[in-house]
Amino acid sequence: MLTACTGDTPAEPEPPSTPEEATAGTAYDVTDLGADPEPGTGDDAPAIREALAAAEPGDEVVLPAGVYDLRSADPDEEDANLLLAAGVQVRGAGREATVLRTWFDGEDDSAVVRGSGVRDASLRGLTITSAHEGPLGTDPDEEGPGGGPMYGVQIGADDGQGSRRVLVEDVAVELFQRHGITVKASREVTVRACHVADATSVGPGGAGYGIVVEGTPDDRDPGGPDDSRDNVVADNHLDGRHLRHSILLQFPTHHNLVADNVVEGGVLDAIDLHGEGEHRNEIRGNTVTGVDAAAVALGNSGGTKHQHDASGEGNWVHDNRLVGNRQGVLVILGTPDTLIEDNEVVGRPGSEVGIELRNAPGTTVRENAVTGADRDFWAIVVTEDDGTDGRGAGVATDVLIADNRLSGPVNGIAVDAGRGIEITGNSVDVEGVPLRVAPGVERSSPPPA
Repeated sequence: MLTACTGDTPAEPEPPSTPEEATAGTAYDVTDLGADPEPGTGDDAPAIREALAAAEPGDEVVLPAGVYDLRSADPDEEDANLLLAAGVQVRGAGREATVLRTWFDGEDDSAVVRGSGVRDASLRGLTITSAHEGPLGTDPDEEGPGGGPMYGVQIGADDGQGSRRVLVEDVAVELFQRHGITVKASREVTVRACHVADATSVGPGGAGYGIVVEGTPDDRDPGGPDDSRDNVVADNHLDGRHLRHSILLQFPTHHNLVADNVVEGGVLDAIDLHGEGEHRNEIRGNTVTGVDAAAVALGNSGGTKHQHDASGEGNWVHDNRLVGNRQGVLVILGTPDTLIEDNEVVGRPGSEVGIELRNAPGTTVRENAVTGADRDFWAIVVTEDDGTDGRGAGVATDVLIADNRLSGPVNGIAVDAGRGIEITGNSVDVEGVPLRVAPGVERSSPPPA
C-alpha cells in the first residue's frame, strides 16, 4: 500500500479490496427465524446465529429496524454473542435504526460480534451497545469503572490465519470497555463511516480505545500468517471524550491507511502509533480537534504487559487538519524516518506546540502551515527526549525543517537539542521569537540571512 522513505513523497496507496455486496444470494430475515425487534422481549441471539449458520457465501443476514437483545453467547465461543461467516453480509437498516444490545458486562475477552480467520464478510448498518448503566471512563490512571463487553467488533485470526477482505461500515459502537472496533493480525480489513464513543474505562492496560489495528507483538515477518497490513480506517467519527485513544495502531502493523476521520476531543493522544514498531503507515486527511494531548503521536511511553517506546520507520503524516490540541504532531522515543508534510496545525489558548520532535532521528517536517493564539505557543520544537525508564532517551538527529509557513501571535522554531538539524526555506511571520537555537546544537546548514 505504501512505498516510501523519509524525504520522498510516497506513492498514493491503492485501497485494499473489500467484499462485494450480496446481490444474487439468499436474504435471511432474522425476524422470520424468531428474533423480536422490540426491546426487552427475550434473547434474540439464537435466531441471528441460526441465520448466520444457514447462510452460504453470497447470502446476507438482514436485521430490520429495532432493538435485538443478545443475552446468550455462541455455543462454540462462550465469550462472543455472534460470529461472522465467510462470504456473508450482515446488514441492518442503518445505525440509527438497528441496535444490537448485549448483556455482557465485564467478562474477559467478551465480544459482541467476532470474525476469526473470516474472509469476504461484512457488517453494516447497525449500532452495537450494551445494557451497561454505570458511569463512563474519564481517568486514564484508573482501571475503572468498566462494564459492558470488552470489544464491540473484533476481527482477528483463527489458528494463525488472519481475516481477509472484511468490511465494517456504518456501524456505531458504544458502552464497551477495551476496544470499540479492533482488527488484529489481519489484512484488507476496511472500517468505514463508523461512529465510536463512550467507553466505560479509559485506564491503563488497553481500555477505552476507539478503533484499533494491531499486529502481533515482536512479529515483523512481512510474509507470515500473522502479518498485519493493508487495512483502512476511513471516514469515521470518534467522540473522544470517553476514549483513551480514538484511533490506535500498535505492534508491527504496517502499510495501513488512516484517512479522513473526524476526532473530537480525547483523553490521551488521539491518533496514536503506540510505540511497538508500527511502520510505513499513512495518516492523511484527518481532522482532530480539542484534545488535551497530541492529535497525532508516534511513539508511546506507556505499557504494562508490553512496554512501549518507538514506533517504526517510514510513517507518513500529511494533509491533516489539527486544531486546538495540546500538540499537533508529536514524535518521540527514537521513532525514525517520519515524514510530516502539508498539515494544517492551529493552536488555541492552552495549546503548546504545533509539531514537536524529541528523539526523532531522520524526521522531515516540510510544507506545513502552523499558527496559534498566543506567545505561549511554539510552531515547531526540537528538544531532548528524557525517555521512559531508560527507553528512548536521546536527541533528534538528521532532521530537516523546510518550507513551512509559520504565522500569528506565536513563536516560530525552537531547537533546544539535536545534531544535524537543517532549517531552510521556512516562511516565519510571527509576533514572538522567530528562531531560537540553543548553544551546542549542531546545525547542518547556517541560519537563514
